[in-house]
Amino acid sequence: MYHHLRGTLIRKMPGEAVVEAGGVGYLLLISLPGYQALPNLGQPVTLYTHLQVTDDALTLFGFVTEAERHFFRQLIHNVKGVGPRMALTVLSGGRMEHLQQAIRLGDVDTLKRIKGVGENTAKRIVLELGKMLVKESEGASPARARGTPAASAEPLAHLDELTELAVRAVAQLQEVPNDVALKAVQRAWDDLRAERKKPEQVQDLIRRALPYTE
Repeated sequence: MYHHLRGTLIRKMPGEAVVEAGGVGYLLLISLPGYQALPNLGQPVTLYTHLQVTDDALTLFGFVTEAERHFFRQLIHNVKGVGPRMALTVLSGGRMEHLQQAIRLGDVDTLKRIKGVGENTAKRIVLELGKMLVKESEGASPARARGTPAASAEPLAHLDELTELAVRAVAQLQEVPNDVALKAVQRAWDDLRAERKKPEQVQDLIRRALPYTE
């Protein structure tokens, strides 16, 4: 319903801001990084918005960039049990780029350190959003920007979810084609089988695979 709000910043505090536009003061809930990026009081400001409609309230959320709002919407639309306020809690856990990288790498521990995010929620975020973020980042990866042939990106549809996520993450981190990353992940699996171990998280598999691409 609302795309953005442009006006004068008349109040700000961690978690919320008030923007006056057309004689009306709009209260917006914001993330901690969003609060830190706001200008001084009395200055013009533009916030991208998301409106939550419930039976008893209309709640407006504000974001300093469209990218932050996009990530917020990915959380609430794709992760079961994560509503707007929980998504804002996640966004307040650190720089958005670092949070997204943790999700891509299956780093549940980093998400668990965010106050208010429990282990089950962190695992759901990684499971339900990790692949989506990896696929989004692929289009902008340096390897592809340099013109890596499409044929080198071996189809990954036949892989199990854990292996596929690990392959995509290794390919992105090491800037190598998918087929190279796949071989590295397979060698990591071989090591684990030899030790009669299983990776508890995808990041365990990724860490073992990274040296095999060097």
